[in-house]
Amino acid sequence: MAKKSKLAVLLGLSVLLAACGNNGNGNTEKTTSNAAGKNTGTEQPSDKGPVTLKVLVASDWLKEKKWQSVFDAYEKSTGNKLDIQSAPVNNYMDLVNTRLSTQDAPDLLFYWGQEGKIKQLQPEKNLLDQTNEELTSRISPSVKKYFLGTGGKLYGIPVTGLNVSGVIYNKKVFADLGIEIPKTYDEFLAACEKIKAAGITPVYEAGKEGWPLQLYTFSAMANVINKQPDLMDKINTKQVTFDQVPEYVEALKQQHELLGKGYLNKDLFSATLDMSLEALASGKAAMIFQADWEIDPILKKYPNAQIGMFPQPWGDDAYAGISDPIGLYAIKKSDHAKAAQEFLNFFASQDVLTDYFNSVKSIPTWTGLTVDLNPGTADMNAYVEQGKAVPFFNSLTAVEIGDYQSLLQQMYGGKMTPEQVALGLQANVNKAAKAAGVEGF
Repeated sequence: MAKKSKLAVLLGLSVLLAACGNNGNGNTEKTTSNAAGKNTGTEQPSDKGPVTLKVLVASDWLKEKKWQSVFDAYEKSTGNKLDIQSAPVNNYMDLVNTRLSTQDAPDLLFYWGQEGKIKQLQPEKNLLDQTNEELTSRISPSVKKYFLGTGGKLYGIPVTGLNVSGVIYNKKVFADLGIEIPKTYDEFLAACEKIKAAGITPVYEAGKEGWPLQLYTFSAMANVINKQPDLMDKINTKQVTFDQVPEYVEALKQQHELLGKGYLNKDLFSATLDMSLEALASGKAAMIFQADWEIDPILKKYPNAQIGMFPQPWGDDAYAGISDPIGLYAIKKSDHAKAAQEFLNFFASQDVLTDYFNSVKSIPTWTGLTVDLNPGTADMNAYVEQGKAVPFFNSLTAVEIGDYQSLLQQMYGGKMTPEQVALGLQANVNKAAKAAGVEGF
């Protein structure tokens, strides 16, 4: 999402993964996902004797995703070894494609889950088809609908949770002012006016860093795509352009309107993410437009903060935006393809998944798990379980959307209108699509 040198130097990289610690905190709420399933995943691989599986993964993900406990459990359970090989994420796609085209292909690959990126891997040639494996029946339906496959086939399993976008708010500020969670945009404006009148900043935006400004339209477009499920297919084939989607332009106008009404922080253009979290936790601000990935950092630094979350109001039945999960793929031409498949089965076992998701405190991408979630994340999990969640639109584009955040910064700075931002986003897409040879551009 939103938080986004050549190969000769990278091809020799092989870095051992350092163990990552758990990140629990006392502010948790329990949730149980809809369906049950059990797969112990502890069978010995079909290869004769212990084997060493080469695992290729972006080094940035290793620092964040807490997979080490799964790696350790697998080695202890099976007697096999994992040779963890990594490279920085900004060079990772090129490295993966190079490795797959040589004799140095890994056995297991951690990679993005978006269809556009999977297509670049030539999945029918390079990846083991997971479509008919038992484990796929336990993947969250919303994940299978949008991610990890192409051409009607599923090629990977999700190995991270879902993050959900919306409005993170200070419960004490809302309670003190007698404000109920707004369900429509007009109710949201009324809440902002009441908060402003009390001398509190209604919404704090981290304008200096830029990327948080994208969350508003990510959330809004989830509602638009829900009503127009073929919209992104039309955009990806240039039947429709972003500037021709009135709801998207309207979302930009709403975002800009908040600035004109004085509902945003006065230090917008010098404000950082850390400043926004401090303002929210302390009650200097009532809300931020964000994803729930910022809730745990808030609670770690400000454990007494009273934090909640709700979908960004849109119409009278708002949907949440969800991030794309990272996927795990088994390489078809691997000498240890059976053992690689067994590793996927192991990762997908209920016990392993339960331990993992309770460690990372994120919404599971699998059914049948009981997980303790942070406040706010637990609020939003209900929308995911009800199917009221749609991916961020940049997860569904055929190409990268380019430097979107700078367009939004220019809009807030008065240098671009909302209509010009929509045209600028489409220009980014046109450029990337032409470079990638996408048909229709």
